[in-house]
Amino acid sequence: MQVVRVKGFELAVVESLIRLVRSVSLSEARRLRVRATADHYRITVNMSRVGKLLIANPAFPQESPFAKGVIYIHEEHTNVGTIGLMLNKPAGTVSKLCNENGIIFPDMQSKMHSGGPVNPSALLLLHTDDWESSNTISIGTGLRISSDSNMFDKMSTGNEPLYWRAFFGMCAWRPGQLDKELEGNHPYVKNMWLMATPTEDVIFNYDGEDQWIKSVDLCSQQTIDHFF
Repeated sequence: MQVVRVKGFELAVVESLIRLVRSVSLSEARRLRVRATADHYRITVNMSRVGKLLIANPAFPQESPFAKGVIYIHEEHTNVGTIGLMLNKPAGTVSKLCNENGIIFPDMQSKMHSGGPVNPSALLLLHTDDWESSNTISIGTGLRISSDSNMFDKMSTGNEPLYWRAFFGMCAWRPGQLDKELEGNHPYVKNMWLMATPTEDVIFNYDGEDQWIKSVDLCSQQTIDHFF
């Protein structure tokens, strides 16, 4: 991982990793169909996780920092682990961050977000693929991540992506850790997480608890569509 330090902030450029693609059997889907409504939200470790939303189950412990969280998974590799960004935990504004670093950023409303507890000084920009900065990687269909010392300078002039969201830090799991969480292996509880295929609307046009509710609804609808 390349790290650039700018006035106390580490700008992390996450290297592209190999996507794991696995399938859920039709027989398993049919078996799940007869389960209770809660099982409509069930997620299995056999699904490809890259490019998915990892959504905290409504029964997730409320004292957890991940409660009502929505995480976009953008990197995964068996030897490295899994990396994602918590989408819906606002933490300050972009303009305040830029002002502290000598950049006049005209947009006073756009929020910074806590992307997760790992490397909280890392600064990343999740955005649509119509734009790039000096260090930008593609992470999925229509999406990229940028992390460099020029991106907010560039955006302050009006040259910015169609949709974007800025983050401090990230979520990360050691190799096999997320599998254990999804399987409910001790000390984890089964069905802690739900999974859905995101839309740009859900990723960029919602925030906070509204984004979590929208993501749970999306997961429910996609599960019903899959079964029926």
